Amino acid sequence: AHFDGISPWTPESPVLYRLTISLLGKEGNVIHSMDTRIGFRTIDFRPRDGLYLNGTKLVMKGINRHTFHPDGGRTTNKELSIQDVKLIKEMNMNAVRSHYPPDEHFLDACDSLGLLYIDELAGWQDAYDTPTGTRLVREMLTRDVNHPCIVLWSLGNEAGGWKNQDACCEYLHHVCPEIPVHYEGVIRTRRLAYDVISEMYPHIDQI
Repeated sequence: AHFDGISPWTPESPVLYRLTISLLGKEGNVIHSMDTRIGFRTIDFRPRDGLYLNGTKLVMKGINRHTFHPDGGRTTNKELSIQDVKLIKEMNMNAVRSHYPPDEHFLDACDSLGLLYIDELAGWQDAYDTPTGTRLVREMLTRDVNHPCIVLWSLGNEAGGWKNQDACCEYLHHVCPEIPVHYEGVIRTRRLAYDVISEMYPHIDQI
């Protein structure tokens, strides 16, 4: 489909559109309808160069966030998510990740306020077998794929190279090739080449 007059989503100008999809019966009656917000943007990963959003090179400055609040513990809400996103941006940062997919209202806040997000599969240290890992990564993508704030998928934190990582990467590349895949643990394994790697806790000789 082709749409005229579309403004792209960027952190500086997070333009969103309302999308309504309806399932019609044989008589043309609406059986089911779904309403969601979407944004339009392109992500271009250029090896040995960087990540580009709508043709502009990204410089990402961010933090890791846990879903937690002093008053309610792990019980949060939309207002707290908006508060967190505003706080991160006020600290002159433009990106955030968690060690697990966040509440949807946090992604909604990132979409509407313009904060880049790295969506990461939960799990540490050989957490899942291949059937479980691929099911969870499929659920993460299915739920979150329409959020324009997501610029990278990540396959886990400090995972050390699980047996299912290649299968998860292949699935994401097949179903959602426009969003690059990140995996930190690949630096310690002989695996397929992922799009983006990050080296945590490097040896002193590597610094």
